[in-house]
Amino acid sequence: MSITQAQTVPLPRLSDDLAFLDIVTGWDETVHWSNWRPQLLVPAMFRPVPVPRIIVIANQKGGAGKTTTTVELAAALVARGLTVRVIGGDPQRASLPEWLVPQYPEDLEPKKRMSLAHVFFRKCTLAEATYPTKYKGLWIVPGGSKLGRVESENTLPGREGCIERGIAADRRFDVDIIDCGPTLGIITVSALSAADDLIVPTQAGRFDMLGVSDLHKSWTTVRDTVNPKLELRAVILNEWDKTKVMQATAFQVAKDYPHAVIAPLRRSVKVVEAVGEYKPTRLYAPRDNASRDMDQFAGVLFALKGV
Repeated sequence: MSITQAQTVPLPRLSDDLAFLDIVTGWDETVHWSNWRPQLLVPAMFRPVPVPRIIVIANQKGGAGKTTTTVELAAALVARGLTVRVIGGDPQRASLPEWLVPQYPEDLEPKKRMSLAHVFFRKCTLAEATYPTKYKGLWIVPGGSKLGRVESENTLPGREGCIERGIAADRRFDVDIIDCGPTLGIITVSALSAADDLIVPTQAGRFDMLGVSDLHKSWTTVRDTVNPKLELRAVILNEWDKTKVMQATAFQVAKDYPHAVIAPLRRSVKVVEAVGEYKPTRLYAPRDNASRDMDQFAGVLFALKGV
């Protein structure tokens, strides 16, 4: 793990006086969409996951909220006392390290800053590409555009197992969360091969559900061939709003994945504002619906106190 300046900003727990969503084991499909309200669906057969844990955030459609889910889930877990490393696995965007800015050593030249691409090309270990953010307990492996070379390079030996080997050699974190791109490239396959759990963020609409359907095929292929422990653990309904389309999306997801937690994350402009302030929403707007919804989901997922 890189030696650098100390982390300085704590991510506090949310206030005890906040109200959270009702937790149910099923939704009433007879309710008209105009009377529908957000509820956290936790199937009766669901069992909280233990630590250490490797989670991959993926959906084979852009704009589904993968990076938002990664950051907000990581922040919620850190606030509840876990140590978390987020791994940037999207070769098309660098939004994760822009939001959670790596705190590089002051004397480290930019050309010597390591990333996930360097790990794939065996220029460093995953531990050496891990940097603290300014938030206590939250660490990052930057990804970004250089990962495109990984996707185009067909001669890298053992690339499907790269992330799994890197994490196995550096298990100092309670949770590793891998933020994937919208395509089924080698990086996403490597992430799925390493993970214990898959969390799928989506929004309302036909094209979003097509992305979930495509990912389902990828998930089952990886699970059946290289990673039998991989489970689709949860679906996040990003930008939840009381609409007919959102209700239809939610009911369909619940039917397709009866063992998964279905978590509404209510629409909020505070999420966009938080990105502009380089902060997790729970720090920027701790009483906001989105902050409360993700905090509750994180608590249920890991059976952490406070829910």
